[in-house]
Amino acid sequence: MKKIIIPILLLLLAGCSKETPEQPVRNNYLVQAEEVKTINKEVLKTSLEIFASGQYASYRQYASLVQSGVRLLRVVYATEYPKGTTINVSGALLISENYNPRFPTLLVNHGTHGDHNSTPSVSIQSIPPMEVFLGITIASIFDCAVLIPDYIGYGESKSITHPYTHGESLGQTGLDFIRAYREYMSDPAVAMSFNNNIVITGYSEGGYASLAVHKTIDDHPSDGLKVLKTVAGAGAYDLTAFSKEILRNQNPLGTRMLSSYLWVIGMYKKDFQYSKNYADIFSETDDALLRDIGYDLAYYKNETANLPLHEISSQLFKPEFISGVLNETDAEFIHISQQNSLIDFTPKDSVIFVYGDADPWVYPVNSENAYAAMSAKHCPVKAYIQPGGDHETTVPFYVEVVLARLQALNGK
Repeated sequence: MKKIIIPILLLLLAGCSKETPEQPVRNNYLVQAEEVKTINKEVLKTSLEIFASGQYASYRQYASLVQSGVRLLRVVYATEYPKGTTINVSGALLISENYNPRFPTLLVNHGTHGDHNSTPSVSIQSIPPMEVFLGITIASIFDCAVLIPDYIGYGESKSITHPYTHGESLGQTGLDFIRAYREYMSDPAVAMSFNNNIVITGYSEGGYASLAVHKTIDDHPSDGLKVLKTVAGAGAYDLTAFSKEILRNQNPLGTRMLSSYLWVIGMYKKDFQYSKNYADIFSETDDALLRDIGYDLAYYKNETANLPLHEISSQLFKPEFISGVLNETDAEFIHISQQNSLIDFTPKDSVIFVYGDADPWVYPVNSENAYAAMSAKHCPVKAYIQPGGDHETTVPFYVEVVLARLQALNGK
């Protein structure tokens, strides 16, 4: 559930800007694909060298693996939200200048973004966040294509409130981006081969989104896509167990945890019509504060962050709400959280969970329960655990696992 910004990557602005005419609506998904710029090989190498310091020192080794420039495109495509209603969304498409159609297509899902400037299709024009920079690096090293969806609520669809940890929409948006990319590659003006072997990855909300996309692809076999591997980092896969741990916690939740969990509750109200009134969820004092800002709980807003809300669950929430979730007598809340949990589906292909065992934000119980549930079904699943790792310090470990897995695929 984390946004990680790389402020030092100003060198990426040295890319050569390109302008192309807007492409007309075509087929079923692709609306527009506009080339923004190309990052040349030497600029990318230098950026990696600069970035490789402190906790990211291990990234220096990847500078020597960079082998091509990368084209950055902003893509607009159609998806459904809510189900049955067509809307336009956007994403960033990163394609190596020496594109190798034999390497799998990569889908990289970003973590929680409260800042719209960090949206992938927006940030490729300025300073990219970690996921976009990782995508550019992967495209260059493996001469492949990398797709990074903005999600609903960002970029082209920023007028809509992002449905946070809403499994169905995240899965659908990811699949529809792949479909739009396939249409783009088949255009006679592009004429490039599409690889229907898919590798999916992401960290935090991106880890959750990765499992959601994997499930959605498995549910649509007629698309002819095959997920070779999903590397899911520190996502909130078991929202029922996660809610219970949050509500049992007698320590301060902290601003980040508090803000993100309020966003989840707001999504339950908006997207699933959870019928309990906010006044019956929050303590009288906290409800009054939230009522003053119109219960605007989405994103990371100063209005929410600056509120003097209680940070201990037993003080923030009404006792009746807490007991209803812990004892599962609030059947409506439990049903919604189970609908958005991703521990019960049976992936057809390999899933790797990466997480820190001391994560105070996205609790390890999420990865532990997802891994246990899939292992019990004899799914091809592995877990890589960073001892003592929290939500931030586990990121370099996650990147190492992703790149190692891609290198293994490259050797086949």
